[in-house]
Amino acid sequence: MRSSVEIVFLGLFTFGCLSEVKFNAEDAELTTPEITQKYGYSTETHHIHTEDGYILELHRIRASPSFGRADPSNLPVLLMHGLMGSSADWILIGPEDSLPYLLSDRGHDVWLGNTRGNRYSRNHSRLSTEEREFWDFSFHELGLYDLPAMVDHVLEQTGARRLHYIAHSQGTSMFFVLNALRPEYAGKFQLMQALAPAAFVTHLKHPFLRFLVEHQAVATFVLESLGVVEVKPFPNDWTRLVDALCPDFLNRALCLDAMHSLTGSKYPHLSVNGYRMVWHHVPAGCSVKQWAHFGQLVTSGHFRPYDYGPERNRARYAGQSAPPDYDLARVTVPVVIYYGLADELTHPADVELLAEKLPNLVALNRLPNATFNHMDFLLASNAKDALYDSIISNVEQA
Repeated sequence: MRSSVEIVFLGLFTFGCLSEVKFNAEDAELTTPEITQKYGYSTETHHIHTEDGYILELHRIRASPSFGRADPSNLPVLLMHGLMGSSADWILIGPEDSLPYLLSDRGHDVWLGNTRGNRYSRNHSRLSTEEREFWDFSFHELGLYDLPAMVDHVLEQTGARRLHYIAHSQGTSMFFVLNALRPEYAGKFQLMQALAPAAFVTHLKHPFLRFLVEHQAVATFVLESLGVVEVKPFPNDWTRLVDALCPDFLNRALCLDAMHSLTGSKYPHLSVNGYRMVWHHVPAGCSVKQWAHFGQLVTSGHFRPYDYGPERNRARYAGQSAPPDYDLARVTVPVVIYYGLADELTHPADVELLAEKLPNLVALNRLPNATFNHMDFLLASNAKDALYDSIISNVEQA
């Protein structure tokens, strides 16, 4: 039985101000590899082990129906999703507009990552998802263990010395953690392109998330009392309910009002079929500790590891009562940043602070559309023209 507290958390990172989503409604029922293969893209599934025992699933788009097999002279491209996301996040707007398809159509070897705990990476060499220990991780572990395992696997499989890395939200947090803690990995990245980067999040504007952060001690106590350690994907019964309640234009208006009440955002351009695609694929699952860690960043104003309290911190962080900041001066990989003016989660002021601290910032790109929000980086119908063409150009010129 899903608790009411769990349901409150579900989907809050899912939506922004969305433009109309275009896709085939049948795709809502398929997995990422099933969707990409349906549109003629040769796709492989890879399973890799992290240093601490998690088993991750990667999806590789190796050939395009228009280009054929990827050009081996091109460096591979690794795409990483955000909090509660999965590899499916990158293909929700269909084969004509989604970034992985566009890259593959130009001869690039595309890899879609999945972090521990989402629907594709729920295995461990010794732990079960029913054990609390399985869910004892935040984005810190994703950066320290998951990302290097993926990078090493991609380079081993392709024979390349470096790769391109493109990430959304938490996917950028992982990158900054890895390069701050293990700077030897800098040589394995050709270029990092950060979409709505999440490092400093002090200016969080989302009203409900801000409320939860301000009452985090109570929220944490309630969740721990209920034994809630993970945020699960929506169950099939829930997605069937959405399908039943939002089948036509009349009910679409009611569903929009309900979503507005829950998330505090309006979605005037979200299509009827868009409900099915998003609700079936997002959220894809994560740990509650990931949420708590981001909440700590909001209140502290720092980008740093998880805060366990003064006593436990001293045991973990060499006698320090507070966690040490991640040293962003060690992030020497060239970085290109894209951010939106209407992003309530990664606010422009926080993105600009991050940019100031990066020693090898190539470009800081503000999206010109004043309504561009957090999930528009993945779901806006004009994402190709507004964003993806620029990203692809950077890949091909770096």
